[in-house]
Amino acid sequence: MLAVLSLWKVSPAAAPRFCMTPAHLRGHHTLGSASLPVAGPSVRHVRALDEERLMAVEWEDGGQSLYPFTWLRDNCQCPRCTLQSAEARLLLLADLDIHTGVDSVEVTKDSKVGHLFFFFNWMKKYCFLYLYLFIYLFILALCLRYYWDASLRIPTADFQDVLHDDGAALAWLLALRRVGIVHLKGAPAEQGQVARLAERIGYLRLTFYGHTWQVQDKSMANNVAYTSGKLSLHTDYPALHFAPGVQFLHCINQAQEGGESEVVDGFHMAEQLQAEDPEAFRTLSSVRVDFTDTGTDYCDFMLQSKNRIIE
Repeated sequence: MLAVLSLWKVSPAAAPRFCMTPAHLRGHHTLGSASLPVAGPSVRHVRALDEERLMAVEWEDGGQSLYPFTWLRDNCQCPRCTLQSAEARLLLLADLDIHTGVDSVEVTKDSKVGHLFFFFNWMKKYCFLYLYLFIYLFILALCLRYYWDASLRIPTADFQDVLHDDGAALAWLLALRRVGIVHLKGAPAEQGQVARLAERIGYLRLTFYGHTWQVQDKSMANNVAYTSGKLSLHTDYPALHFAPGVQFLHCINQAQEGGESEVVDGFHMAEQLQAEDPEAFRTLSSVRVDFTDTGTDYCDFMLQSKNRIIE
């Protein structure tokens, strides 16, 4: 089922109406409206509200959606305005008339009837109310943060479940977003597992250490991570202008002694510092310091950036 909106150009002197084409879109458009009852499984009634410049759709489930005329013109799904194969707009912003009006609304099963048309399932999906609720709930889920200390019980998940089950993968990502760290168990003790996990959700970023690399004791190490000594708490890659958002560490061969991992919630530390020593917090969050990294690994590199300790 389609909703077809016919747009017309009318001069101030009320000249005869004619069907609008893309070449006419730069003029000012005034409004006329027609309301048609709709017979169908999903839509009960559609009408144009002239004064409010809205189209109202009443659904069979009793809900109602309102769509601004300008928004409808901007999102027209006809072949002249949208490239369906790419789900991308063809309508140029220079050809968008924000004063576009609706002369009539027609419901049809034929997509060739009008210039400005929409599928009702598309309209329901992008209804402002439903879209707003979805975005609100999505942002709410993403913005939930859990600041933690030494009492944290690190969330866990099964490596194979995350690889093969979308629900498990989503739960893992939400926990990672909320807490900042998740312990995946059950990964094979062989190389290549980090790449499998990363490609499950995105892609690997190439760095001067390569896409992935082995952290092990090396002679003439070009990084303190390639030594057997204990490392201080730190943030990786501060010399990069865009530090990694997520890092994966895979323990393939556990040391006989030592090798413990220590993690700290930087957000929790920053929050505590701000409460206990505001002046120190202001300094660390305002003064930029130099970070450098020089050496040879996947390639020769010499990096420098200026960043705040607390962003």
